[in-house]
Amino acid sequence: MQFQWLDLTIPFVAAIIGYVTNVAAVRMMFQPLDFVGVPPFLGWQGIIPRNARTLARKSTRLITDQLLNLKGLFASFDANGFAGSHMSGVLDQLTDQVIKEIAEKRGGAQWQQLPDPVKQQVRMMIRAEVEKVVVDLLADMGENIEEILDIENIVVEAVTADKALMGNMFQTVGDAEFRFIKISGLYFGFVFGLFQLAFWLFYPAWWSLPLAGFFVGYATNWLALKLIFEPAEPKKYGPFVFHGLFHKRQQQVAHAFAHKIAGEVINADNMVAHMTSGPGGAKLMAIIEKHIGAMVDRYKTNPMAAGFVPAGEWDAIRAELLERIRAELPARGGFLHVFTSKSVDVYQELFDRMTVLDAESFEGVLRPAFKQDEWKLIIVGAALGMAAGGGQVMYMLGDKVT
Repeated sequence: MQFQWLDLTIPFVAAIIGYVTNVAAVRMMFQPLDFVGVPPFLGWQGIIPRNARTLARKSTRLITDQLLNLKGLFASFDANGFAGSHMSGVLDQLTDQVIKEIAEKRGGAQWQQLPDPVKQQVRMMIRAEVEKVVVDLLADMGENIEEILDIENIVVEAVTADKALMGNMFQTVGDAEFRFIKISGLYFGFVFGLFQLAFWLFYPAWWSLPLAGFFVGYATNWLALKLIFEPAEPKKYGPFVFHGLFHKRQQQVAHAFAHKIAGEVINADNMVAHMTSGPGGAKLMAIIEKHIGAMVDRYKTNPMAAGFVPAGEWDAIRAELLERIRAELPARGGFLHVFTSKSVDVYQELFDRMTVLDAESFEGVLRPAFKQDEWKLIIVGAALGMAAGGGQVMYMLGDKVT
């Protein structure tokens, strides 16, 4: 049949189709955050926002099973060393609280009449007592950390509170892969378009371009996803070495994942909120009550303390101290915030363990985001490609349709 210069546009249009369908596929993974349309079926919600809780639980299983074992992390926790290195300000604060409740509030004039050197000596004695209580408390928390901190709940709560968080995490971790999906549609589409051109020249049937568009939209999405994860291990064919793009970036991905999780999910603020108001809060308060109660009991038998405090007021002191501690637990710079921010380096632990993960486990960092309704993305890409091919027939090459 007679060749026309317009025929040469076919590979370029195919490249545009490949690019547009891949860009659309990536956008459909993350947007919109909320369902748009007529529920439950007529409309769309981004795949990751719709499945955020499920994806969060899958990520949590990877974290708790292979990356962040709390019991193992705290097996060698040194409460004495930690208190000495990080708790100086907290110890001073707690000491002032004890003095206020026992000496200033109950001792009144007796306390005020004491010479300053004696007051300072009393303060040093109380601080030593408070340090012992804090060390015992820290050791107890370390031994019971799995009952106090539930990593899965922290992750799920964070994702529930911020709809965009899960999508942002996958976008950060898989930034290079998502960019590859988009741009690869252009290249793959052009290559497939050359075959499309050859087929059109030999058989310009009305259905050939829509069918080819369907194939281009389907194949570019499918091939991009394949090349991201396969092969999981480097494979050499002649002078060429093939390795899944995601697996090749294990070091960079480990950094991005650990930085995101430690900075926005398993951070001090979220851990403190979980420990004070979540399921572990009751266990934490029971530990605090046990050690504060033991301290108050020791003061009851102390001759100096007994001189300041009437025998019937010790229960009130115990209750007031606990109430004050409970109110100040969530405070930045307080006991709990220092413990969660300094006791474990979440970033370093995640990074170190992720860099040595086996290929199958490492793939679990990003692969769930694609596996969740992956077929829908490919089919939508194919449908868009078919529509573009139909438009090509209608508006560009209509005079050659047989």
